[in-house]
Amino acid sequence: MSVAKWHHDNLIKNWQIAVWLSIAAILVSSRARADDAMNTLSRMSLAELSNVAVTSVSKVPESLRSAPAAIFVISRADIARSGATSLPEVLRLAPNLLVSQLTSSNYVVAARGLGGNPDLQNFANKLLILIDGRSVYSPLFSGIYNDAQDAVLEDIERIEVISGPGATLWGANAMNGVVNIITRSAYATEGGFASAAGGNQEQNSNLRYGGELNDEASYRVYGKGFRRDAMELDDGSSAEDDWYKGQGGFRLDWQRASNSLTVQGDAYRGLERQYNAGKVSISGANALTRYNHRSGSSDIQLQVYFDRTSRDAPGDGVAFSLDTYDVELQHTFTFGQRHRVVWGAGQRFNSYSIDNSTTLLFFPNERTLTISNFFGQDTFTLTDTLKLTLGLKLENYTFSDWEAQPDARLAWQATKSTMLWVAASRAIRAPTPFDHDVVERVGETDFLIGNSRFHTETVNTYEVGYRGDVGSIFSISISTFFNTYDDLRTIEPQTLTFVPLRWDNLMKGNSYGLTAWAKWQITPWWRVSPGFTVLRKSLKFNQSASRLTGVAQAGNDPSSHAIITSAMNLPYNLTFDTSLRYVAALPSPSLPHYYEMGARLAWRASSALELSIAGMNLLHAHHREYPSPAGEEISRAVIGEIRWRF
Repeated sequence: MSVAKWHHDNLIKNWQIAVWLSIAAILVSSRARADDAMNTLSRMSLAELSNVAVTSVSKVPESLRSAPAAIFVISRADIARSGATSLPEVLRLAPNLLVSQLTSSNYVVAARGLGGNPDLQNFANKLLILIDGRSVYSPLFSGIYNDAQDAVLEDIERIEVISGPGATLWGANAMNGVVNIITRSAYATEGGFASAAGGNQEQNSNLRYGGELNDEASYRVYGKGFRRDAMELDDGSSAEDDWYKGQGGFRLDWQRASNSLTVQGDAYRGLERQYNAGKVSISGANALTRYNHRSGSSDIQLQVYFDRTSRDAPGDGVAFSLDTYDVELQHTFTFGQRHRVVWGAGQRFNSYSIDNSTTLLFFPNERTLTISNFFGQDTFTLTDTLKLTLGLKLENYTFSDWEAQPDARLAWQATKSTMLWVAASRAIRAPTPFDHDVVERVGETDFLIGNSRFHTETVNTYEVGYRGDVGSIFSISISTFFNTYDDLRTIEPQTLTFVPLRWDNLMKGNSYGLTAWAKWQITPWWRVSPGFTVLRKSLKFNQSASRLTGVAQAGNDPSSHAIITSAMNLPYNLTFDTSLRYVAALPSPSLPHYYEMGARLAWRASSALELSIAGMNLLHAHHREYPSPAGEEISRAVIGEIRWRF
């Protein structure tokens, strides 16, 4: 049997299994009770979901229904029912994000394109990720080390995903989006929780306990660990990139009258094996303190955090340690009957040390980077149904002067359940040591060098959006965007000698597209949620550019991607959840389009005990989400889990 025929037969067989599972679930669930108290999803109507409070759009609580941005919320119920075991896998649930797995430990997460091109050393560096207000964006290389980000998924309250600039409130590098991961307060996690899971690709465990210190304070402590197996190479052999990681932490919440205080921290350590090389060691710790004082219509927040992350690579890999110190003061108040003002200031220090290898070096290899910022935003109520939001952030960086990042949004609440909004924003990506100080060598020859005159990359974004309910069973959100980019990073040769190549800012262009998602409550026990993104890009070089590696260096992005999830509450305390996702072909380097599917069947044996089995990548024994050599073959995975609350 040919390989092509085997893959075809295998695909048909898996589709048949998935279809029969769905049909069986539908037939059984014809007797499902609409008031099934064992499932959070069935207890919340679409109207209640639309009124969930979000904070990422304006830094103050507002209902999802009235937030004038393309924001998708991944709820705690969504996370629990997804079968996901890591943050990147959870983020796949957001239709306005594209998540691609390259290796066992390496994921790329991007919004609205320009997701990087690893083959040309361009990374996904235009999306900002926050965990409880702490930025995890790396100031050394630009982008996110996704293998270092983790949390007990049970303790996440929600994840707010904004596609589009969020720089006015959140600062540099939020060019194409912001992901805000918000964990539950210690008050909400009193008691014990334990879970253990095992399958053909992963084994993990979580243990958390929380309680009251007194009438005003609660705490929780946790520990977790996992091991993930290696992926495969083109010839079917092991990629030898299995890895494991352990993490622990705590949170303390205290509240009295108009004052509240949160203190929390985490520490982790992991080892990642590399193909034909040694193990990469990653470790880190962080501590965050946030104080709030509320007085009438005024709210003052002071947040301070420290973050240390280290990475030790064998051979010619780069080892570094990075310490981040951040302080931010924010004041929210109302002025008269029509103004809600948010303003504040912040200062961040990034102190790092890099151990140069023989092939990748930084000069200097030690620096302290600084970021200073001032921001302000006024939401002005023009009429009972019309609001105008104007904001501005000023930031100063080690490698650039003060940068202005303005934002303007107009929202019209046409009816109680329908809103139209338009927005115009400017955002930047700040230069890093990888842009300025890097030297890459081949033997004794400098092959690529940084550029001390590297500029900030910029985007001007124009958006139009709609959000509304159609009756009580259907809700929809649609947003369109047009982006104008300038000073994007390029690779340029020397005039006479060709090498060393150098970074420069000689690419610009446009992108436009549409993102839409919906929730359809087909029956009281069955909800379907489709979503998709369409992207078109038109990039070009400046006249002085060499065009050496083509415009694909800005991002190897698909023209579209989509997901549809199904959540069913079945009789006998069973739940059945599936997700089918599609990613269009990658242009350069090329990769065909693909479909993949996940499913989870769970049984709530009691209020304290839940058993489940989940499958990931069910449609193929192996598939690839990025071309070789950066991407590897990802295997089908099945995992069983037990969750116990005590």
